[in-house]
Amino acid sequence: MKSWIVKWPVATCYLLTIILSWGYWITLIAQGKVVTPGSSVSHLPGLLGPALAAIIVTAFLEGTSGIKELFGRVIRIRSAWPWGMIIALSPIPLAILVFLMLHILGKPLPPLHDFLTYPGLPANLSLGFMLFLVLPSNGYGEEIGWRGFMMEKWLPQHGKLGTTLRIAGLWLFWHLPLFWLNQTMASLVGPMLLGWAFGLVCGAFVLAHLYLLSGRSILVLALWHITYNLSVATPATTGIPAAAISTVVMIWGVVIAWKWWRKPDKVRQTSSF
Repeated sequence: MKSWIVKWPVATCYLLTIILSWGYWITLIAQGKVVTPGSSVSHLPGLLGPALAAIIVTAFLEGTSGIKELFGRVIRIRSAWPWGMIIALSPIPLAILVFLMLHILGKPLPPLHDFLTYPGLPANLSLGFMLFLVLPSNGYGEEIGWRGFMMEKWLPQHGKLGTTLRIAGLWLFWHLPLFWLNQTMASLVGPMLLGWAFGLVCGAFVLAHLYLLSGRSILVLALWHITYNLSVATPATTGIPAAAISTVVMIWGVVIAWKWWRKPDKVRQTSSF
């Protein structure tokens, strides 16, 4: 068993991620639950699956020293200061710019509570309490697994481009039950689904780039992840704001992918999964 995990750590981590995340989400689906903005039903605990899987596999393979190194990257800030942290929060000024432009064009600003209604959380939470809940789940819950563990393990074998494309594919498939559970994601089924998938792949390139740019800081990734979601996934940001911000991220991701394709890494081929 251990030899299998040593040979295929990413496959092990991903399988455990599916078991943990899907197990929770499918239980809600079987009960007829639906996640809506401001509802008491939440998909957020399922987002902890990648992080929990990464911690379990790391502890099994590397023990205390591995956990210490992983959590060192979870709180790493010195190597990311100041530019990494500025970029981590970049979706916020981008969203402010979009809303200012719309306001100048005559579109009224949404009420404040629409900005603070986060998918999977009850309405009318304070900003501080909302961030207290979202950062561990939607931020660290995903990024410890996807970039903090899986990207770290795959980089030596597949390089930046190959690793990011592989993780994007795993990330896409992992979301599958949410199209039945999450009302917002269910609304994407149809022509918009391809746009969502392309946006996620571009987001994977942005997050991979930030991970390397910040000196492998998972903190930077977690902050960017939740500020981006706040900028595109709340009732206040649906429609034009989300489309505008997502387009900027897509362009950013395409530019990164093109640069990495033009200058591929020299990688050492070993186990592929």
